[in-house]
Amino acid sequence: MRSLLLMAFAVVLIGAGLYLSLGQPRLLFQPAPLMDRGMSGNAPDPDRIAALSEQLSGASDADRQAAIEGMVAGLRQRLEQDGGSAEEWERLARSYANLQDLEGLRFALDGLLQLQPEDPRLLMLAAQAAAEAGDRAAAGVLFRRLLPLIDPDHPRYGEIRDLIEGFDTGEPAQGLE
Repeated sequence: MRSLLLMAFAVVLIGAGLYLSLGQPRLLFQPAPLMDRGMSGNAPDPDRIAALSEQLSGASDADRQAAIEGMVAGLRQRLEQDGGSAEEWERLARSYANLQDLEGLRFALDGLLQLQPEDPRLLMLAAQAAAEAGDRAAAGVLFRRLLPLIDPDHPRYGEIRDLIEGFDTGEPAQGLE
């Protein structure tokens, strides 16, 4: 029993010695270093957020709304010119949804569908936005693209199939909630 305890103590000492010589023992006593801002990809710059927050702190609601709309317009312009990642297109879609800008939302969803054409969630959102905008032809096309991607046992499968049939017969579309 005594030899077992000595062996366990030796293993712990050897492990601690190796960690102290090869590891990073300073991390035991202080928080891990933060990731470099340059490595954070498309994350917002905290300094820019703080500056914008300070600028808008005394602004009226109309001024805040104008600033937000300006930032969204800038993002849209950049994505139109240079393209962007799916995350950037999603950010634009969320922004337009928050602004309740249906045409802008449709634009952003179209951009996302260029990058992720088989994403059922995006197809559903784009089809619903098209239907809400009164663009039955576009909504029908998007719902038709969506239907084969859904499991026939899914509860919404029948609703979507019925919507497509309604588009085909010219009946008024009953929106999905």
